[in-house]
Amino acid sequence: MLKAHGVTVIQVSTFARTVFINFLLVLFSIAASSCAIAANDSVVTGWIVPANAPFETAKPLLQHAITAYAKSDLSQVRLKAEQDYWFIIDLSQYQQSQSNVIYADNVHLSHVDFYTLDDNFNQLVAVNNEAHRAINKVLPHVVFTADRAHWAVLSARHNDDEWINIGFATDQQFIELVNTKLRNFILIIGVLLLCITIAGTVYILSHQTKALYLLAYLGCILSEFLIAQGVLNYVSDALLPLWYAKLQFSFQVMALAVISFCFIHYLQSQNILKPRQYKLLAYVSLFSMTAILSCFMKQSVHFVVVTLSLGFMLVLLSYLFFYWRSNTKQPIQYEFLIVWCAVILQTLCWQATLVAGAQLFPFNDVLIVVNALAFVMALLIHERKRVKQYNHNLTHDDETKLPNKLLLIKRLDSQVKLTTAHSILLFRPAVLSNARANFGYEHVNEHIKVIMNKLTQQLASMNVLCVETNTQGARSIVRLDDSTYAVVVLGRLELSQIEQLVCVINSVFADGITHKRLHLIDKVDIGVANYPLHASTASQLIQRGLQALGAKPLHGERWHMFNIENVTLSQRRIAIASALKEAIEYDQLSLFFQPQVDLNTGKVHGCEALLRWEHPQFGHVPPDLFIPIAESSGIISELTEWVITHALIYQKQMTALLPEHIISINISAKDLMCKDLPVLFITLLDEFKLNASNIMLELTESATLFEGVDIKNALNDYRLIGVKIAIDDFGTGYSSLAYLSKMGFDEIKIDKQFVMNIEYSKNDQTICRATCDIAKSLGSYVVAEGIEDSQSMVKLQSYGCEIGQGYYFSRPLTFVDYMLWLEKNLENTSLVTRDDERAIGLIEKNNY
Repeated sequence: MLKAHGVTVIQVSTFARTVFINFLLVLFSIAASSCAIAANDSVVTGWIVPANAPFETAKPLLQHAITAYAKSDLSQVRLKAEQDYWFIIDLSQYQQSQSNVIYADNVHLSHVDFYTLDDNFNQLVAVNNEAHRAINKVLPHVVFTADRAHWAVLSARHNDDEWINIGFATDQQFIELVNTKLRNFILIIGVLLLCITIAGTVYILSHQTKALYLLAYLGCILSEFLIAQGVLNYVSDALLPLWYAKLQFSFQVMALAVISFCFIHYLQSQNILKPRQYKLLAYVSLFSMTAILSCFMKQSVHFVVVTLSLGFMLVLLSYLFFYWRSNTKQPIQYEFLIVWCAVILQTLCWQATLVAGAQLFPFNDVLIVVNALAFVMALLIHERKRVKQYNHNLTHDDETKLPNKLLLIKRLDSQVKLTTAHSILLFRPAVLSNARANFGYEHVNEHIKVIMNKLTQQLASMNVLCVETNTQGARSIVRLDDSTYAVVVLGRLELSQIEQLVCVINSVFADGITHKRLHLIDKVDIGVANYPLHASTASQLIQRGLQALGAKPLHGERWHMFNIENVTLSQRRIAIASALKEAIEYDQLSLFFQPQVDLNTGKVHGCEALLRWEHPQFGHVPPDLFIPIAESSGIISELTEWVITHALIYQKQMTALLPEHIISINISAKDLMCKDLPVLFITLLDEFKLNASNIMLELTESATLFEGVDIKNALNDYRLIGVKIAIDDFGTGYSSLAYLSKMGFDEIKIDKQFVMNIEYSKNDQTICRATCDIAKSLGSYVVAEGIEDSQSMVKLQSYGCEIGQGYYFSRPLTFVDYMLWLEKNLENTSLVTRDDERAIGLIEKNNY
């Protein structure tokens, strides 16, 4: 199951459906309860007497009102601010039980008193409300018995213009009324808290800004509802009812401000709002702050501020909605439309309650649930879409929209479970990296989409695996990485089928990539691996395919089948690279030294340092094998630093015996371009007090041809130090006389393949003679390697070759053996002679 933030798409969908059903049940329950309350409310009539006086003083006025005035409907009475009102109810007109209740349905009354009178208008015993004392905070009422009470008088006062509803009920009916109100209160509070929990959870999981806005909105709605229900009456004395009422309307304004902020933020994220329209945020903030501050102002000022603020929010939300619809081509989402309609209805309800004084509290309660339902459902639907998109992105490439490696492995695992034979064909268009560098990613990606669509159409009629099917059709091509693509061929491995696929792929990419009259010709590298022939799992099959793709096909081959021998060789190279790193760190390498002898005098000229590596598992690893691996794995610089450091340490001891001793050190072209290497030479030469002219750096001829201009500049850096430069294996490359003259090598070394058969090969003799002549003309001296007999030495000496090296003089020696050889030859070769036979005799005598 694909997941995002630990939540699956199915879990989100199931949870959303559950919440939706529960909300509908709660909404139905609240609506039914409100209808039941309205049906059970009996119409109470009586007399209304405005009089700011205590009961004893107002008693004559009340008695006069009964005879002089007509009855009025007391179910909805408008109170004027700062005015005491007396309400007289004739209890004899109602069917009474043993215990009855008169109540005033207004939680913000600043003063309310109840009196029961007999037939002569005399006050009966004081009313005791202990039975429903807790309820009296939010539903003021009086309980009386029907035996003597004939009249009920209620005195009420409010600090603001307000509506009051006076009701009559038996004790049982009153209990049912309270239970209904309490049940609705608990349901609405539960819905709001559940919505807050959902929004908070979504924000914690996804850090979505819209969830934070929803949290703020639901917090304002919850606060407004608690104040409207009189909950704050339980936490303070009845000294601030007017301030509570003001705060209730301010929370309404803040709730709409949060929605406005959310909508503006959404339009900004979609680049729909223009910069000049950002001042709408300032207007919303201004009205919100003014509404909050108006709680501390006069009632008339607060009324005007809240009315204007609600009106402004209503106009702003309508403007933003229609502006959004006129500036976007996206189809409208039904959940967004429901949210907008619910907010507009809620605003109109608040406005009607505030301005017209309409008693819309049951309707407002229903709208609270509708708003919570709309917002939470919109949030959950958006999260479900986001999770689906997240899971889709996990299995698809962002640039080409093709399936990626994760989806491929999933499909291949299904094939493996069914034990169905199949082959994976990986192909890599070689021109892509060059095209991206020259044409840009955007153009190349568009080209890839066109090519892949064309290739998909041609593969449709072939026996390939359909990785994915969507509204755009079947997809059989997978993008593994930036430049590698895959196709899965079903069935047993058949070379004819693979050849057919290769022809199709090559034909599609044959045209190359063109951009602004520039054309790059494309070629495709292709590798193939088969299940179960080459792999037993999906991941292993892809790995085998990549190994086949990385192998170099033989001349004329257009694709390469996986070969275990190539894998073994590749794994050995990787193992050698890893072991070489350890060998450098733990000093497991060694240097051997092969002497170089002056052919004219028979004296020791110096030696060449040769790197050797004896591994406990691999045995003797030749330099021809591990040097290229070191270059390709990026550790050649560390290896060269190790060789140079140890060679100069040994050179210090060699020069103690022979001050003119020259040591030759081989370095690669990559080493030559390293800027840190000259610094290392300077440091070590100074540390060991060595003469730089006794150090000879040997570069192969092919290395010196690598970026000639930079090589020459690099050589100049070493010449400034005083180090000498030699060209090794001369004759195996393509150096010209002009190139040799420009580089100015101090030494030219003839490769041993021209020396070992010089006695019998006219061509080798010609090459060696010409090399010696070239060296003399350039002011360089010649070293011949590979001398194995006296005849070869005499030939080279006759050509003018100065220095000889080879098994005729000595094989490569360890440092200890070389020092012994050097001491012995220093004792025996003390004479200088120009007689060839004498020189040969001296050299043969000194041969170790």
